[in-house]
Amino acid sequence: MSEQKGFNSGEAAEAKSIGGILKELGKAIREWFRVLLDLQDGLDREGTIVAIKTNKRMRGANAWLLGCSIMIASLGLDLNSPAVIIGAMLVSPLMSPILGIGLGVGLNDKDTLLVALQHFGVAIVIALVTSTFYFFVSPFGQMTSEIQSRTSPTVLDGLVAIFGGLAGIISTTRKDKSNAIPGVAIATALMPPLCVTGFGLAELLDLIIHPSGLSPEGFHQALTRTWGIIGGSFYLFFLNSFFIALTAFLMIRLLRFPLKTHVDKREARRNSFLIVFFSLLVALPSAAILYQLYLLQQDKKKVDTFITDYFPEACIKHDLTRISPDTNKLILQLLGRKISQDSILYYETLLSRKYGLHKPVLLFPMQAELGMEDLKNLLQEQKREVVSLVQAEREATEEEAARQRAQAQEAVLQSRMDSVRISRSLKLAREAFPEELAMIRYAPEMQEMGDSLVQVLPPAFLVQWVKGKGNQENKQRLEGILKVGSEWKALRVLYY
Repeated sequence: MSEQKGFNSGEAAEAKSIGGILKELGKAIREWFRVLLDLQDGLDREGTIVAIKTNKRMRGANAWLLGCSIMIASLGLDLNSPAVIIGAMLVSPLMSPILGIGLGVGLNDKDTLLVALQHFGVAIVIALVTSTFYFFVSPFGQMTSEIQSRTSPTVLDGLVAIFGGLAGIISTTRKDKSNAIPGVAIATALMPPLCVTGFGLAELLDLIIHPSGLSPEGFHQALTRTWGIIGGSFYLFFLNSFFIALTAFLMIRLLRFPLKTHVDKREARRNSFLIVFFSLLVALPSAAILYQLYLLQQDKKKVDTFITDYFPEACIKHDLTRISPDTNKLILQLLGRKISQDSILYYETLLSRKYGLHKPVLLFPMQAELGMEDLKNLLQEQKREVVSLVQAEREATEEEAARQRAQAQEAVLQSRMDSVRISRSLKLAREAFPEELAMIRYAPEMQEMGDSLVQVLPPAFLVQWVKGKGNQENKQRLEGILKVGSEWKALRVLYY
């Protein structure tokens, strides 16, 4: 019996020891996470309030810095250079008025909020005037991919603003402040959209000053496109501004900044009403815009599924736009396919009933012209990549080595484009003569040995007709199709 008691007490001591170890381990893990995520360490409430209130005024040095950063960002957008845009972000003071709005709401301070809103408006005017002036006088001023990407706001852009604002306000509340982190975080979401709005305003001015040369329909289309650029980019700026201010407000309250006390209760209620009013004024439109963006993203997913099901290889580009609250316009750019009017009506019905796209309007541009234009755009884009590579290598290596590498890149580029043109030519020929052609192939450049000379035979198309189909009319038509598809001035077609 005594041995049994001793055995039980030993088990209890061992269980107690394991339980105590696990309890201490859990406590240590919780303490580690608490220290890891603690924002109170290094917090400077008084210094943060002073810094935001001092820097939120857009005048003097801040105004000059903003003008310079907007000019740099406009150059980066015009040159399609992300590196230049990042350089503009590093010197942008655009964050301060936004944080001032969040601080004013978070502290229940009407004066701080009104001053921040006033200087935020001044910053917008400076940015728009500077960017509009640049794009109006710029010798380039063409739509680039960097500009295009900031004309259609998405939910992901809102997430960029939220985390950018979070990084900005956390950095600002530290005793050891860093100006680079909030500057980059806020400018990432705000400066490029404002510059794109200036690009749209410059195009609008150009349309108003130089309307000649456009038909009424062309002028209307250009005007609609310009307003789309202005509206889309400024919507993006508006949404990002709201999310940054909202994030700053939430962090101010989370870090328990002291609320401003009012001697007069009536004045306190009036200030609270004004703050709530301005907050709703910003929040409600942005919520509606975000909902519309969400619906548009869902419609784009439906369109992607439709294209995968019916045009997996033929569709080279598509664009979905909302031309009215209940009507969607879908433009499908196809390669080597011709769609009849009956088929268009069928696909519109399919999009509406099967895929749930509300009132779709389906358009198919001219396939032949479209394919050639896309090939030219691809050629220009790859040429720009080659030039960029050459410039980068010339800085690090000798000029002769860089020149040789550039020639190799250009040879690869030319080979790719020749392959695209040849494939396109063969496809168009087979579609034009599905029953008449027995065989059509491409023969590359060849070397033929003579008696004592080597003869170089240029590339050619080898064609064999179905019996009785190789008449002169078909030959001329086929050669015209191959010449358009290959873009060769001197075309060799060998018949068998």
